[in-house]
Amino acid sequence: MRKILIITLLGLVSMAARADHIIGGEMYYTFLRKNGANNVYSITLKLFLRCDATSAQIDQAVNITVYDGSGRFYMDLKDNGLADIQNYAVNEVDPCIINPPSVCYKIGYYNTGAVELPPNASGYVATFERCCRRIGLANIYSDNNNIGGTYSCDIPGNHNGFDTNSSPSFSKEKGVIVCADNRFTYDYAAEDPNGDSLVYSFSTAYTGADRDDPKPDRSNTPGETVTYKPPFSADQPLGDKATIDPKTGIISGIAPKSGLYIVTVTVKEYRNSILIGEHRKEFQFTVTSCVRQVVAAMPDKYSDCDGYTITFINNSTPNKEYVWDFGDGNTLTTTSRDPFQHTYATQNTYNVKLSVDKNSSCGDSAFAKVLVYPVLKPSFDANGLCITKPTQFINTSTNDVGNFEYYKWDFGDGTILNDTANARTTNWQYTRPGDYIVSLYTRTDRGCEKTFKDTLSIYDKPPFSTTSDTLLCINDGLVLRAESPMAGSYRWGPLPLYNITGETTPNPFVTPKVDYTYNVTFTDLTGCTNTKQVKIDVRDKLLVRTGADSVICTGDPVNLHAVADGAYQFTWTNLATRAIEGRTPDITVTPARSSSYEIRVDLGTCFAADSINFRGVDPPAAFAGLDTTICYGEKLWLEASGGAYYLWTPPATLTSPRLPVTLAWPKNTTTYVVTVTDTLGCPKPVQASRTVTVIPPVPAFAGNDTIVTKGQLFRLHGSGGYSYTWSPAEGLSNPNVFDPVTNINRDIIYHLVVRTIEGCVGEDDIKIRYMTGPEIYVPTAFTPNGDGMNDVFRPLPVGITKLEFFRVYNRWGEEVYSTNEYLKGWDGTRRGQRIDSGTYVWIVRGVNEAGITMERRGTVVLIR
Repeated sequence: MRKILIITLLGLVSMAARADHIIGGEMYYTFLRKNGANNVYSITLKLFLRCDATSAQIDQAVNITVYDGSGRFYMDLKDNGLADIQNYAVNEVDPCIINPPSVCYKIGYYNTGAVELPPNASGYVATFERCCRRIGLANIYSDNNNIGGTYSCDIPGNHNGFDTNSSPSFSKEKGVIVCADNRFTYDYAAEDPNGDSLVYSFSTAYTGADRDDPKPDRSNTPGETVTYKPPFSADQPLGDKATIDPKTGIISGIAPKSGLYIVTVTVKEYRNSILIGEHRKEFQFTVTSCVRQVVAAMPDKYSDCDGYTITFINNSTPNKEYVWDFGDGNTLTTTSRDPFQHTYATQNTYNVKLSVDKNSSCGDSAFAKVLVYPVLKPSFDANGLCITKPTQFINTSTNDVGNFEYYKWDFGDGTILNDTANARTTNWQYTRPGDYIVSLYTRTDRGCEKTFKDTLSIYDKPPFSTTSDTLLCINDGLVLRAESPMAGSYRWGPLPLYNITGETTPNPFVTPKVDYTYNVTFTDLTGCTNTKQVKIDVRDKLLVRTGADSVICTGDPVNLHAVADGAYQFTWTNLATRAIEGRTPDITVTPARSSSYEIRVDLGTCFAADSINFRGVDPPAAFAGLDTTICYGEKLWLEASGGAYYLWTPPATLTSPRLPVTLAWPKNTTTYVVTVTDTLGCPKPVQASRTVTVIPPVPAFAGNDTIVTKGQLFRLHGSGGYSYTWSPAEGLSNPNVFDPVTNINRDIIYHLVVRTIEGCVGEDDIKIRYMTGPEIYVPTAFTPNGDGMNDVFRPLPVGITKLEFFRVYNRWGEEVYSTNEYLKGWDGTRRGQRIDSGTYVWIVRGVNEAGITMERRGTVVLIR
């Protein structure tokens, strides 16, 4: 759905009660009767209040002050009571608005009763002041103290016999919702009890009381007006797209953006073409967003008269059916919102209708006026762009059909409010240089209208350019140049003329023999002038220098730098090959082993030169040796060559990092880098590297120490390398395999030597203890005191292939330790805390070599 703006008259419901509860007002009078020579009136005040105004905020009585027509105080009308309070709300809501807001407000009526006033020529003014008008208004400036309002009525004098008149009053109070994507209307009409003629207009609102004295005993006559925020004004309180019909009082147009707006309407009362008086009413409008099911929208006028083919724009709700009636008997039904063109056959003014969702109860229509009168082409020329004289604007607009009836120039001079004109051809004098956007609006008697804009560069001096300050060889001459986008004349000087020909042309020829400054004055066609200078530095000789001869490393790039005493033409030449290497003061070259270069500078026929020589020396031929591999813990010698000085890194595992030969003992794979320098003239350090790959320690493993049942064969399981050697060989089936079988029947320690494929060696032992079994042996006491002896309480399984569990309990039956890992035991702690000495119960269960489950129980004494 497409969002659109709506106007809701006055306040919205569901807003918190606040001190800014006044949202408008009106005061009118009614003639009651004569009482002798005096006139008797009743005066009625209507206060418009927010819907959420509390009873404490609603005045139960008001004070009205009466002044005579000359502004002198006449009388106070005290404590005029609240006669009635009425509530207004929107009762008929457009069902095609999806989210209609609630619109409501209150009106409090206060009546003075009979007020007797003697006739006079100037009449009377009744007035009422109140603070706390609604804050946050979008079209006026307001401070945080809730700017107040003043409401009044003018009672006419008796000079025309109108002192028995009753004023008109605005009586069409109602809440409305108007969607602003289309034109809206609101009936603001008043009624006159005498049948007088009424003329309506927007007018200013007045300030009133403040919060320090919100309801004064005596009110002043209306004086200070509110200040409107641009682009709003008293004449355009809802913006330039909303107007009021002076005959009917109907406000119509397009609503402004969301916000609160104060709107005051004045109605002038006439009888027999004689003005009786004026009457005002102030309202506050709330503009908010709503969503309508279907909205038809397009530009309401196509009036540029640019040809018979018109490009139509559809801004309506998407995904609907669109029916176009072009007003020439042709129609188009489409579901596309893309711009499209329609060509008319004849010149005319056509009324176009766009219907959206035509067969729906919430369909909508938009209308546009299309002027087909080709071709209107506004344009203009401007003469004189200097601030010393007025600029002449020449209207060159053309129109093929009809006549021009209106022109409006806007000269874009932001410092002046009335920088406009309505003549066909006009003048305007700018007072400051700068760029100005000038607009020419044209309208024809057929209704065609179009604006042409152009940017003018206004100057205080005519723009022109000339030759920059320059150098000149004493033997040469020079053509000076001056140029301007403006037409005009040139004059070179100064007088008396010195070595110059063509001094009245833009391009004279000069041959000065000393430093000299020429000037040129440009004069445009309006007589506006500008003068510039050209300084010529005459040289009889040139100076240029480059660096000293030097020794360089063969193959290295070298920066060549030249210093001259002027901005000359530079040329670098390789003297060996005569090749031009560059044409700037600084270049980079890569010389051969021995090379020479010349720098030459030229200024016309003058020149100078200098040269530089290089001798190349080869850099050191650094060598660090070949990459190699060693076993963990081995040492090796590193040896470098190729220079005079050496520095090895990293130095942490080297004995002599500043010598060409050093002993290294890397712990892991390391790349050693040696930096080699020489004393032969090439100071460039050269690096070489050697990577030493260190084989990690061999993870030789002979197996965990174990207990074996006497008389049983036992298979060893070595790991960690490529080849294996067991010793002693006694009892082994093969001492050179990783898993030999031993048939020895006594306690023994086997030693295993493991070698990797690179030849690195690792060693490990296994202790085999033979005991009678299968059985589970458990000690009766242990001393966990950290002395390395008998610190852990563990079972010794003999011939047990699987340990199902080993558990220890305290005397209360609480488990203090549990494991199923082979040869693991209890260290006398529980959850990391040492426990007391004493007797503890244990239970162990395992499966022997025959697959039989064995379980043993007992006690152990923990000794601290």
